[in-house]
Amino acid sequence: MSQVVDTLRGVDGATARVIAHLDALDFTIEYIREDLESEYSDQDLEEAYQLLMANQVTGDDFRDLIGEEFQAQTLFFENVVALVVPSARYEAVFASFDRREPFPVIDLVEAATSEGV
Repeated sequence: MSQVVDTLRGVDGATARVIAHLDALDFTIEYIREDLESEYSDQDLEEAYQLLMANQVTGDDFRDLIGEEFQAQTLFFENVVALVVPSARYEAVFASFDRREPFPVIDLVEAATSEGV
């Protein structure tokens, strides 16, 4: 397991679901919780990858507009929190977690960015 996976899985209050490395042409699932392995088809994962990468490009554009460093994008769903941490224009780490209150979003962003994601 990569250092990023270990770091993100080690944040108190955050139960990891899926952690993946996204690059310009493909993605690599680095961790998937055992109870979720059969939940997603290859087609589901490919579609999610394409949507995340499209969103990654617009995040860079938005960063330029705001004039601030783009550290991470967080998506809150009813039961899941997803985090996308860019490392380059077409590279990022995607991580999803069970949503619980309180949720340590700042701790996760700091942990991921300290790893040089």
